[in-house]
Amino acid sequence: MNNKRLDTSFSIIILILVILGIAISHTSQDNINLVQDDVDESQENVGDELQESDGDASPYEKIYFKSHPVQTQAPDFLNIANIKARKEAFFNYLAPFAHEKNRLNLADRKRITALINTSKKMSAEDKEWVSALRKFHKLKQREEHSKTDLKDLLHRVDIIPVSLVLAQAANESAWGTSRFATEGNNFFGQWCFRKGCGLVPASRNDGADHEVRKFHDARESVFAYIDNLNSNAAYKELRAARATLRQKGKAITGLVLVHGLEHYSERGDAYVEEIEGLISYNKLWRFNKSQPNPKAQ
Repeated sequence: MNNKRLDTSFSIIILILVILGIAISHTSQDNINLVQDDVDESQENVGDELQESDGDASPYEKIYFKSHPVQTQAPDFLNIANIKARKEAFFNYLAPFAHEKNRLNLADRKRITALINTSKKMSAEDKEWVSALRKFHKLKQREEHSKTDLKDLLHRVDIIPVSLVLAQAANESAWGTSRFATEGNNFFGQWCFRKGCGLVPASRNDGADHEVRKFHDARESVFAYIDNLNSNAAYKELRAARATLRQKGKAITGLVLVHGLEHYSERGDAYVEEIEGLISYNKLWRFNKSQPNPKAQ
């Protein structure tokens, strides 16, 4: 009985420290447990081509990264002594990348919706674009794309609330101070499985071959995180909740979607509570206000 009370007390202390911004993170111990690059649902393509991608950016994203280079340098979060100042610097640095990715996803949604609503035959260019998008989001390839196929794609091509992005980044990267954030620009603990694709966790189990993916910059990490939530089988409940909110014309919020993250960490519900606490304590919904969709506050 006493041991149970001690365990509960310890969990509460850790939760408080994480929410307040003290640099404690499970990633700092190189002990990350993410579901990565799974296969998904009845339409999933389970071919080898998906394994080759290993979570890489889409061809269109790679072109975008080259034509729109990041202009800002990551702050040295560890040397910002004031906790409040460190947190605000962290939020202000990452939020624009989340907004940027959401704007691109909304532009893709607009194009998909136009294809759904038109009576014209799909052009070769549109077919190629839809095929690439379906492959990237791990959906079966089609010779012809029906209206239903396009609607299924809309289920995955959508925004992730900036409040949720910031809360998970803070939790996974110890407010930008973890080894993976500072050495690999990885703010979400994403894994990869090609030798040399990332940083080897110090506490990796014998026989394991995963690495913690390295990114060119923080924006690529944010984009990959949003792509993961939009395509991975583990987060289909998150996507279903988002689709329901859209159908009802309600705001797409982090406090709703966070409940679809129970598989992001082996800690399950305790992890969800941490992210929920980070959003609420830091009032992270304030960063949603400039989201490009007025129904996504």
